[in-house]
Amino acid sequence: MLGYVLGITLVLTALSPLVFTDAFADSFVVNFDKQFYDVDDSLTISGEVTEIGMPIIAMSIYDPDGKILSANNLEISSEKTFTKTILLNPSFYEKIGEYLIKLDYGKVSEKHYFVIEGESSDSEILIESSDDPEIILLYTEQKQYTDKDVIKITGLVSVLDSPSVLIGIYDPFGMPAGFYFGTIDSNLEFTTSFLAKDGVNFRVDGIYSIKAHYAETETISFFEYSKDSQITIEEPVVKEPVVKEPVVKEPVVKEPVVKEPVVKEPVV
Repeated sequence: MLGYVLGITLVLTALSPLVFTDAFADSFVVNFDKQFYDVDDSLTISGEVTEIGMPIIAMSIYDPDGKILSANNLEISSEKTFTKTILLNPSFYEKIGEYLIKLDYGKVSEKHYFVIEGESSDSEILIESSDDPEIILLYTEQKQYTDKDVIKITGLVSVLDSPSVLIGIYDPFGMPAGFYFGTIDSNLEFTTSFLAKDGVNFRVDGIYSIKAHYAETETISFFEYSKDSQITIEEPVVKEPVVKEPVVKEPVVKEPVVKEPVVKEPVV
């Protein structure tokens, strides 16, 4: 089973850049074709967004133990709808219990569940099938980067077909910003990293796309770049005014001066 965290952000097309707004759908409607399944069943998830903020929804599936099984994108059509069918293959969905499907769309994150009740009668029969080589995970360590950050890209392939994966980085207008190779190890993982240099390989702020090519397939992921890091403005410290108590002076009371009368002696 896989235990990776997928980081997927916004999507841009290579030829006709889209203009995105800051407004994303507050929520989206999600439907399953049924709630309870058996191993080897097909699960279909579909739904509709209230407003298109970006053209994909990031979907991650977790088994009853909380381990990630797969990470996919749900593409949103021009009619604001999406649908995807998943085969509950016994090599991944052999456990009975409640499975989690996590959907991330902009700033909205929703959790939905389905239940596998039991194994199918044919679950122990080995079916011969050829696994097509494809990239099943592609993500960056962070969703946002700035100048002089090291951007690390990690991924996972289904089977070994060639020794490396070609990774292209494209700016918000679809122009190439760099190409790299990720060597596939014995665990079918690949990784590459590079330094973000403003004015060199990163000339504009915005959403950059990662296009990974492997065999006959292509997988896309995204991250955001900004020349200046986000500055946190601290609230000013308001000092309480110092109130001075008035100094009350006691009045000075002068005692009256009593003059003794002058007694004149008689002249003889």
